[in-house]
Amino acid sequence: MIKANYLKISITVLLFIFSTNLFFSQVNKNNNNNSPKIGILSGAVFDSITGIPIDYCSVRLFSVRDSSVKAGIYTDEKGKILLDEIPLGKYFIKISFLGYKTKTISGINFTAEKPNRHLGNISLVEDKVKELNEVKVEARKELLLNSLDKKVYDVGSDISVKGGSANDVLNNVPSVEVDQDGKISLRGDGNVTILIDGRPSSLSGSNGKSFLDALPANSIERIEIVTNPSSKYDPDGTSGIINIVLKKNKMKGINGNVLLSAGTGKEFNGNGSLNYRNAKMNLYSTYAYKYYEGERNYESKIKRNIEDSIFSLIQDRKGTDLMINNTLKFGSDFYLNDRNTIGFGITGNQGKRERTGDLYNYLNDENDVQKANWKRNSSDPSDNLNLDFNINYKLDFKQDKGNIIIDVNQSFGNEDIFGDYLETYGYNADSLKQRLENKEKNNITTAQVDYTRILFENVKLESGLKMIIRNSEIDTYSETYDENASLFLEDTFANFTYQYNEEVFSGYLNFGQSFKKFKYQIGTRLESAMQNPNLVTKNININNQYYNFYPSVFLTYIVNKQSEITLSYSRRINRPSAENLNPFTSYADPINLRMGNPYLKPEYINSYNLGYSINGKAFSVTASIFYRQTNDVITRIKNFYDNGTTAVLFGNIDRSESFGPELVLMFRPFPWMKNMLTGNGNSIKFYDDTPGYDRNNSGFFYTFKYTNSIDLWKKTATFQINFQYNSPRISPQGTVLPRGAMDLSFDKTFKEGKYSIGCRLSDVFDTREFNIEVDQPNSYQKMRFKQNTRRFFINFSYKFGKYEIKKSKPSMESGGGGFDF
Repeated sequence: MIKANYLKISITVLLFIFSTNLFFSQVNKNNNNNSPKIGILSGAVFDSITGIPIDYCSVRLFSVRDSSVKAGIYTDEKGKILLDEIPLGKYFIKISFLGYKTKTISGINFTAEKPNRHLGNISLVEDKVKELNEVKVEARKELLLNSLDKKVYDVGSDISVKGGSANDVLNNVPSVEVDQDGKISLRGDGNVTILIDGRPSSLSGSNGKSFLDALPANSIERIEIVTNPSSKYDPDGTSGIINIVLKKNKMKGINGNVLLSAGTGKEFNGNGSLNYRNAKMNLYSTYAYKYYEGERNYESKIKRNIEDSIFSLIQDRKGTDLMINNTLKFGSDFYLNDRNTIGFGITGNQGKRERTGDLYNYLNDENDVQKANWKRNSSDPSDNLNLDFNINYKLDFKQDKGNIIIDVNQSFGNEDIFGDYLETYGYNADSLKQRLENKEKNNITTAQVDYTRILFENVKLESGLKMIIRNSEIDTYSETYDENASLFLEDTFANFTYQYNEEVFSGYLNFGQSFKKFKYQIGTRLESAMQNPNLVTKNININNQYYNFYPSVFLTYIVNKQSEITLSYSRRINRPSAENLNPFTSYADPINLRMGNPYLKPEYINSYNLGYSINGKAFSVTASIFYRQTNDVITRIKNFYDNGTTAVLFGNIDRSESFGPELVLMFRPFPWMKNMLTGNGNSIKFYDDTPGYDRNNSGFFYTFKYTNSIDLWKKTATFQINFQYNSPRISPQGTVLPRGAMDLSFDKTFKEGKYSIGCRLSDVFDTREFNIEVDQPNSYQKMRFKQNTRRFFINFSYKFGKYEIKKSKPSMESGGGGFDF
């Protein structure tokens, strides 16, 4: 079945590329006689001796009439120049880069007959007067590059996450939250797609699990957020896409860096990278190590009224958490010529984790008189290994008219969990001993081809095909010690084998055009999807297959050079994960059970977004209003049973409606001070008519985050404050109570940025915790989750290499939500 699908997709891709090239070559030919009113300037910049492309060169376009600057751009990683929408007229350009002589090219004229000018290969000559043994330039990046359709969060500019994890980074990103279980939400919605380097990965949450808390922040280059993606991108996820881009150095020559961090409570981190680049290739590698010891404490109180009998159950767990993790990434890009690049990369993550806990249980009557007590000791060691293999190819068309990108990715993930449990009743010797072994395997195959073509000056077409195949298996074996037989016997009711298979085949087509102050893009994505939860133990095989289309529309009006307005719409889907569909019960805690639902239906979402942005010399403001209407909402449901136990499972409720604002304000009142204030609100209402349950709930919640950084001693040191607050948030059955936290950080550089020493204090007031209330007929529960989040860190970093130039331009590997011309 899968081999046949591979053959089908391969033939389709070849026919697709051939036919689209043939068709649009004819379109361009037929439109050559049009008389445009704007021109395009292209070319490429190289070193005059080595022939290596020079990226991030400054290219400025001047008017011959008054020598005023009309446009500007930086060259890309291949040294390429592309300036479009240039009014017809006479110009000259200046190309400059540190260590080279500035080059001026005159006689650049754009006419109706010749609107396009290709400069060819431009050579820059080293400036011997300014030549240095080592060039150390620190072009500071902005912490957040913000636009109406996407946000790019630069991890290297946030000194508060040095020595932290990927979850620490995400907690600082606007509109993103991470809960006590590591679940990630965007704009208050937990149904978000997490990608690694623009692709699905076992690292980011296969089978409903995430290893991001074990991924060091130092291994991440940036976080990309797209809240309303176009049909070019997978429609999965109610609230959008979060793409975690790992570091991949592309600087010329031999370059590298090392970062070491140590924190109180036994937390240690190390990170190193090394790369070599010349005119023909770029070799890169990074390695990160993390050692963490912490606490995982839990408190709960349940009050029940069953047939006029009132009782309460109090639970108090004191637990520990040990984590050791290694992450390695290496690969290469080969520049076959000026237009063809092929690359490959491998990312590996290996880790072990051991969680222990002493859970004390007290059963009281309506007068709070204790009727029973018992203690459950647990130890849950686990080992995991995740590997991602990638190969990609890029063909750039002549005169920067577009490209074809082919990308194939294979991801493997294995996790083995072992559990030892001892339950002791009251003050006597009666006890229960249990052992558990859980093996999980995940396999994700992704293949896609993307075609981009600029038909003429202000018209762009995008199209592509994609295949995603997921396979996972969970094999759980549990046994209980029999005192009479003096051996462990199988728990047949708790053992199971569960397999999950998913196949998604899709294709998309987007058409965009700009004229004067207006831009628009329309497109759609067609998709065939199959989900197959296989309950091997029960011999039940469920096959869910569905076909859908996902349109998107983006409209932009450019008010002036500083501001614009965007209106967008997209249809999306949230498919139940393998974990959501797994019906077998987890008995790790016999009082609080967990299970999935193999008959879950996918959510379908209509998402609307209206945004406005304005940029000034010392500030920028982006304001948005979003509305989401969701059918068949997938949610966690907590059931309370008459025997005193509870179970968390997944189910569909009828629908929900969400409406809210989002604001990103960045301002610099002084050259030495930067401020970022972000906030978003969500008014949400759940609708459900299921008999016997009260899941109709509504409310408004909001979050805001504030970052202030102050540069000291001629910008060789930085002091930073991070603060965030989350208001109470409602769910279909209860409320997540408010929470807030503050972090302080300081960093000092030496030897022109070659060395740095820093420190940070996380969770200054020790307030980072989660409190949840569940309120249902005849049942009430309040829970508290707390880890040792207040820690003090010291970090040290060292960089070496001939060129160390940090770029400030964005580079969306996963793309944005809208469109660019």
